[in-house]
Amino acid sequence: MPNVAPPQNLRICSSHEMRELDRIAEQDYGIDARLLMENAGRAAAQIILERYPQAGKGTEILVFAGKGNNAGDAFVVARRLISLERRVRVFHLESSGYTGPVAANFEILRKLKAKMSYLDSVAELEAFFVSSPGPFTVIDGILGTGLKGNMDGVFYDVVELINRQNIAEVVALDIPSGVSGDTGNIAGTSIQSALTISFGFPKLGHFLPPGAGRRGELINVDISLPPRFRREGDKFLLMRDPMSALLKERDRYGHKNSFGHTLLIGGSPGRLGAIAMAARASHKMGTGLVTAATWEDGFDALTMKLPNETMSVPLSLEGPLFEAYKRNLPTYSSVVVGPGLGMRADGKRLLEELLSNYAGALVVDADALNLISDLHLHDLLVNRKGGTVLTPHPGEMARLLGISKEEVTQDPIKAVKEAVRKTHAVVLLKGAATIIGGPDDVLYMNHYPNDGMATAGSGDVLAGMIGGLLGQKMKEFQATLLGVYLHSLAGDFAAKSLGHRSMTAADIIDNISHAFKDIKTEAAPAAANAPVTAFEGRARLL
Repeated sequence: MPNVAPPQNLRICSSHEMRELDRIAEQDYGIDARLLMENAGRAAAQIILERYPQAGKGTEILVFAGKGNNAGDAFVVARRLISLERRVRVFHLESSGYTGPVAANFEILRKLKAKMSYLDSVAELEAFFVSSPGPFTVIDGILGTGLKGNMDGVFYDVVELINRQNIAEVVALDIPSGVSGDTGNIAGTSIQSALTISFGFPKLGHFLPPGAGRRGELINVDISLPPRFRREGDKFLLMRDPMSALLKERDRYGHKNSFGHTLLIGGSPGRLGAIAMAARASHKMGTGLVTAATWEDGFDALTMKLPNETMSVPLSLEGPLFEAYKRNLPTYSSVVVGPGLGMRADGKRLLEELLSNYAGALVVDADALNLISDLHLHDLLVNRKGGTVLTPHPGEMARLLGISKEEVTQDPIKAVKEAVRKTHAVVLLKGAATIIGGPDDVLYMNHYPNDGMATAGSGDVLAGMIGGLLGQKMKEFQATLLGVYLHSLAGDFAAKSLGHRSMTAADIIDNISHAFKDIKTEAAPAAANAPVTAFEGRARLL
């Protein structure tokens, strides 16, 4: 039987890391930079013709080349397409100064007598668009990850003019020019692409807003880098097969006590739906027993909202109820605290008791996070006896760290790492690109942007799902990764059946079973070193 490597999540690089990998490939392995450039351009040309079969026949292909290796990639793409007798015109934004393999590929185009024009201003390009009716296929090789500072001058003008043409077939090489490969921020302007072909490994900017919204469909291609590069690094994208591997088979002879008991604490008058949905989501994850606890003044109303299979207990911080709560706390295999909890004063004592004395797996969500921030209970998180998962959105993360929300959104990677350092917990920063960090300093990203999930209760469902996996004795980091992935996948199923506008958090719960079935359905076999990883538009990760 062949020795096949176990499924791996896809590595993500910063721009600097990718340049360093290129350097190591050349210096330590003798993989010449020109070969890497050729591999990138050959794969890109092939994908362009697969996506747009009439490119260069029914359209004229316009290749825009700017600076550095991104221009070299563009020159290779142009040559490959010319060799297939496609109509190609090259606009380059540098008159001279190309060096190394970039200069070599530019010289080949010159000897082939390719149609090439130097743009020292946008005027010539404006005149071209006025005189040429199109249609066009545009290839963006202007800057890629070589962006430094804001775009200006002719680079800015050309990008703006391209965008104004409303061309349907716009392909960015590596990353849309103007998008930071490290932060996803836009440097004044950027190409709006329909398709982005990234080389080696995808970059952070492919997944972080607002730049992620400029990339269109993303396809990552292998350029023959050493295989160890795939396993190294500290940032990875969650992929289907590794997530499937985390989902272990259940004991068919087990009983309800075999699959754990999850306690969910939250809810307050007017906000009881949050804890009810979290409890329902925990059930759907396969937890054997689920108990919901809320304040006495909301208990009767909560029992009306819970499904028949969910147990419930009133919560009080004094008298027999509190003594029973403390006595029973160790019997739960996981606890979720926060959904709908409210910011009432007795929340401090509740959290102090829970963080100090509960030794099992704990998910801290919503108002519980805000109470920890406001009451400065971070040390209780650090000193917990059991594992902890924090699930903030950017506003909650900002309060947890004592910084502005803008600082979190500008550099979410830094924020997650700092939160892990400050709390010693697994930290899940929610968003269109969810980022998960743990004590080993490795980050994972989940990319299922779905505006239908921007709805009340979606985060409560996620907390309940993770709590349900923890209740079944899954490790905190693995439960968080799998919970996040299944949450997004269930949301995708809901959006496909109901539409993004009409779906609700309850619809995510209803589709958890479809998500489980999907990741356990055998995928089509792929080569161990498959050269292409495809992402479908802005929705589902394949």
